Amino acid sequence: MNDKQRIGLTSLLSIGIYASSLQFGFTAIDDGGQILDNPFVHSLNWENIKGMFSSATVGMYQPLTTLLFSLVNAVFGHDSATPFHLLSLLLHVVNSALVYHVGKRLLHHDAAAFALSLLFAAHPLAVEAVCWVSATSTLLFTGCFLSALLAYDRFLEDRERRQYRAALGFFLLGCLAKVQILPFVGVMFLLDYLRGRHFLADWLMKLPFLFIAGGFVAISFHFRGGETAFTGDYPVWLLVPAQFIWYAVKAVLPLQLGIVYDWPMELWTAWTIFAYGGLAAWIAALIRWRKNRFFVFSSLFFFGNLILHTALATTFLGPFADRYGYVSVLGLWLAAWSLVPESKRTAAVRVGGAAAVVYAGLAFAQTQHWRSTIDLWTQNLTHETATFSNGMRGALYYESGQFNRAKRDFERVDQTPDARFEPEKFSYLYTSLGLMTTDSEPEKSLRYFKQAAQWKPQPESFENVAVAAKKLGDFETAEAFYLKCPKDFEPPSFYMNLSSLYFETQQFEKGAAIMTQAIDEGYNDILFYKMRCYFRIETGDIPNAVQDFEQAMALFNAIPNAQPDPSLNNLRKMLQRF
Repeated sequence: MNDKQRIGLTSLLSIGIYASSLQFGFTAIDDGGQILDNPFVHSLNWENIKGMFSSATVGMYQPLTTLLFSLVNAVFGHDSATPFHLLSLLLHVVNSALVYHVGKRLLHHDAAAFALSLLFAAHPLAVEAVCWVSATSTLLFTGCFLSALLAYDRFLEDRERRQYRAALGFFLLGCLAKVQILPFVGVMFLLDYLRGRHFLADWLMKLPFLFIAGGFVAISFHFRGGETAFTGDYPVWLLVPAQFIWYAVKAVLPLQLGIVYDWPMELWTAWTIFAYGGLAAWIAALIRWRKNRFFVFSSLFFFGNLILHTALATTFLGPFADRYGYVSVLGLWLAAWSLVPESKRTAAVRVGGAAAVVYAGLAFAQTQHWRSTIDLWTQNLTHETATFSNGMRGALYYESGQFNRAKRDFERVDQTPDARFEPEKFSYLYTSLGLMTTDSEPEKSLRYFKQAAQWKPQPESFENVAVAAKKLGDFETAEAFYLKCPKDFEPPSFYMNLSSLYFETQQFEKGAAIMTQAIDEGYNDILFYKMRCYFRIETGDIPNAVQDFEQAMALFNAIPNAQPDPSLNNLRKMLQRF
């Protein structure tokens, strides 16, 4: 079997796993911000290209990925997600082929390289990167990473400058796709070590890589520095060993995969203790087999490509993400190969091929969970206990009109809130609950609206509380929240809401005062004069009530072809009694 045949079989395996994803839609997690609602994607022109390279997309600097989306949109539009899923599948096929060529150079064993590419193509940890359009950046930077690795390794072999320039170019492109390519700088030093060169050899030639990496570190911190969603009450860096070992375990047993994982509430659990032991054993193996350059290279390749995804660098949303293992687990397979005796290598290749077949089945099953975003969150709830998935799924149920299901999910969050939700999401959740319980459970509705107003104090939230309180006869609360609204909030609703409340509660002096305030603010409206006239009649201030009536009549007479106004006739009759 030659190289083309092996790459062809690997490609067919990828297509067999992911062909069904071409029928999937966009995922309601970042796909809106990256594509559907991204103005840079919708129109490919010079101004938008400049915007891509000078701003972030959903908090990340990835202009090359955005440009690629824009090119796809220019040809196919974004009414269907199929072209974007096809792009992801093609990138995965290309990456699998690159893995084969990397394997040939590092393993010097064509069959082992083939098994490595099959494992890469079929592994379930890749499903998130391939099925989620927003993760296209992972596929893109991985292609640049592998291409740069091949070019730099060839440079070490033949010292051709064009290979060096290719490595530098691919690295720069990868940085523009996603800054997670930065560990490649460390891989360069590891390749020097693997090829028997001193790790500081050619350090001057590495300076351009280091300068580029430093620049993109600064850009990354500028756009996303300081963001955290960590929910534990322990030093987060203590979780790092568990993060490393999680990817090692999932590489071998890729079960219970999901879209967002929970931060552990307690650090010292059986799992984290096992992870500490596993990391200690790995370090001991590195010491024992330190003369095995390939084992050292592969192990540090694994750890180095994960370092930016641990709590040492970020605490965003969850402690793990499947897509972070996309390129990292290659180091694990390479490390395992380095420990296989020469006499057992044929058997090891067969084991790798068999494992790829099993992983292909698991990956195909995992792919089906990406059929819809609701399916994705539902699957996540099978093994994650935090209510983050309930909140996200509930929002989708609510938007699709499945209110009973949305209510159940939102009430789960209400009972056990997840601290990873931003105030905006909590406000949305409680506002939705308030609206869904307005008629059936008015007391709960008032509580929900109050919580929405606490999470996001804004005029709409205050009005919701006031209306719910008024419905229950809690006029004091209604007044307090109406008064929280700014006077310029949808004028003249501030005044009309309060005047209606004072009318209903027969607080006529307050009613007259609020109408006076409105008129003094410049709202020369016939309705305000009529309302103040009524309030003044009820308080016995007849002379001023007459003036209000006359002003209202003057405004009425100024209206061309005005229809008779029964309320003015009623006010006239009331005044005539005095």
